[in-house]
Amino acid sequence: MNEYLEIILSGLLELVIQPFYWAGLLILLLYYRRQGILERRLFHIRLHGYGALAGRALLGGLCAGAVVSLAMAGLGFTLTPQGAAAVWIAALVLFAARIRFANFVYAVGVLGALQFALRLIPGLPDRGVWAAVLGAVDGLNVPALLVLAALLHLAEGVLVAAQGKHFALPTYIPGKRGRPVGAYVLRLLWLAPTLLLVPAEGGAIALPWQPPLLAWLGLPQAAGYTLLALPALIGLQETTWTLLPEQKVRHTSRRALLFGAALLALAAAAVFWPPATVIAAVAAIVLRELLIRGGQREEEGHAGMYTHSGKGLKVLAVQPGSPAESLGVLAGETLLKVNGSPVSTPQQMHEALRVNSAFCKLEVQNRSGESKFMQSPIYEGDHHQLGFIFAPDDDSAAEVPDRPASPIGLWRAEVEAERGRGAGAEAAAEREREAEAGESREVSADDAGVRNRA
Repeated sequence: MNEYLEIILSGLLELVIQPFYWAGLLILLLYYRRQGILERRLFHIRLHGYGALAGRALLGGLCAGAVVSLAMAGLGFTLTPQGAAAVWIAALVLFAARIRFANFVYAVGVLGALQFALRLIPGLPDRGVWAAVLGAVDGLNVPALLVLAALLHLAEGVLVAAQGKHFALPTYIPGKRGRPVGAYVLRLLWLAPTLLLVPAEGGAIALPWQPPLLAWLGLPQAAGYTLLALPALIGLQETTWTLLPEQKVRHTSRRALLFGAALLALAAAAVFWPPATVIAAVAAIVLRELLIRGGQREEEGHAGMYTHSGKGLKVLAVQPGSPAESLGVLAGETLLKVNGSPVSTPQQMHEALRVNSAFCKLEVQNRSGESKFMQSPIYEGDHHQLGFIFAPDDDSAAEVPDRPASPIGLWRAEVEAERGRGAGAEAAAEREREAEAGESREVSADDAGVRNRA
């Protein structure tokens, strides 16, 4: 038992000292850091700490990697160090072209198609650097990589169901008519470190079982194995403006599980019938694109949920730890009255709160259309709107669509400029004047700078 523990620890040590793991970790941190920047620019407060988001994603990825590693070892799939390097180099090249291509399945699919194409081309170099690169691609066990990709994406579907609600993050996006609309973006990215078997003469691991794959294919079992660490990025990004976050999470999880199951079936066919390998590799990319397109199609043709109807203020989100959260106000509900006064703009709410600076009474319409009444004290330091994040008005800024498309976009968060000085902008100006007088509770210098630039 101690021997196996030492082997696992040595595999984990290899993981943390290899550059691919740290590259994946940097991508993960920058990805969630960008969310904090967006929130500051769109809502003028930060709703989520990117460290907490990244930590939750790392924990989920570790669990997924451990389960997938056990499954791969139990089946008897192996990988060489050259194969692992080829996968990560391909992933980084694809990532440089577009962020979403960093997903593990794209690298495996491209390598499978490339391997097939290279075997059809005569007269390839047989010496030098190119010969080594082409030899590594030619020697890839693509069916095993496809099985690994399928298992990782089944794990992705489980992670979406288990953790997706924590990564459903509010935003403003441009609407079809040029007006910003409220939405939620599922920013899902996990780094799943896997430990795979590598056949090695005199390897420290002697499997105490006969891997079923070897028996099915009639292959001999290696005398010894070592462990190879292969970190993999999985995840996707989806936007909803017509569904509640938890509904979008369920839909996305189901599609991800169906994708993983279909890919696993294709990978199994490639294992037992090698000519099917290129079909499975190309199908993996096609299925992944269909998964993403499916999420986009289910939004089309439906009215937006997070827009103002002219009666009250539609709630997009609430600030964690705020009075709005403690009162149990949910996304998709509508704030109708504050201290007995009907409100339809943030400025009207701001004025109604001045009636009683220490206490407030609210009337909120729930998602079923029924009114509920609540009250809360107001403390020094509370958010100026009690923690409510409302659907945007005509003057709100919006997140630039399809960003970030490339790695450069991870360093910054682009938003469209605020459009004018309507009711929302007037309320902002009023809060800035109060901040100068020392009366504002929650407007930072960074927020004021963003507004002045806009």
